[in-house]
Amino acid sequence: MKRTLTGLTCCLLLIALPLRAEVVSRVAAVVNDDIITTFELDQRMQAEFGRDSENLQDIQVRQAFLEEMVRERLMDQRIEELGIKISPDDVDTAIEDVQRQNNITREQLVEALEAQGLSMETYRQQLHRQLLEFRLVSREIRDQVEVSNHEMRRYFQDNFESFREASYLRLSRLSFAVPSGASASQRAALKALSREALDRLRAGEAFDRVLEHYRQERGAEGGSLGRFGQGDLSEPFATVVAGLQVGHYSEVIDTPQGLHILRLDERNPGRVPEFEEVREQISRLLIEQKREVALDNWLTNLKQQSHIEMRI
Repeated sequence: MKRTLTGLTCCLLLIALPLRAEVVSRVAAVVNDDIITTFELDQRMQAEFGRDSENLQDIQVRQAFLEEMVRERLMDQRIEELGIKISPDDVDTAIEDVQRQNNITREQLVEALEAQGLSMETYRQQLHRQLLEFRLVSREIRDQVEVSNHEMRRYFQDNFESFREASYLRLSRLSFAVPSGASASQRAALKALSREALDRLRAGEAFDRVLEHYRQERGAEGGSLGRFGQGDLSEPFATVVAGLQVGHYSEVIDTPQGLHILRLDERNPGRVPEFEEVREQISRLLIEQKREVALDNWLTNLKQQSHIEMRI
């Protein structure tokens, strides 16, 4: 009797398992002769968000992931139809390019991947996929992404200011440090001294001479501060310098740490490079813009020529 019960249990399991599998994994989409199952969709989303993420149940998020998987399946079908192949040597070359562009060793690349939770094998698979898609897209839309010299020059003229190099200022200073715990009378005396120095500077006396005098007599500090880009100066210095002309001196700037006089040595609005200097940059930009448009159009046409059913 015991053996009979055991056999019966096994039969029940064999019958039940396929039924349960049918409930767990359904058809999420039909792409020509292929299907994408809800199990595949769940795996993709879990790899992205983890098993316990609320995104797994979000209808819009699931729909977006499914649309991306449909896109990939269409491209896979086209890749197979055209017989496009990527060899292990191609992947090796791509990895070497990544190392060269980032100036890192293979060991450093492995460490960087591990920090992102990726193994080298997973990374190779991702690169293999990217290379397949790149070769497919290059073949399918290559005639649509050519850029003429006229287009590049027109773009340069229309976007002239976007190529301007960052503006900057050059400043010099003369400062009197305020001792910690200085009394009101001590601060007032230093302020009078700084005002005296400013009057001498505005009267035309050489900056270096005035600085040296107060450095020896009163322990002043100063000299060239170098270059400052936009946003580098803190308040109140930025406000004071904003209205200053080149070669002119600011009013005395009173801060808790000291009293400062600034001279604006240069205000450079930033150089605009010649067209030939940015020609390659413009070419890459326009090619990428055209590539995105052509790719969208190609995918739209591919979808229209395909049989696609979204079932969730």
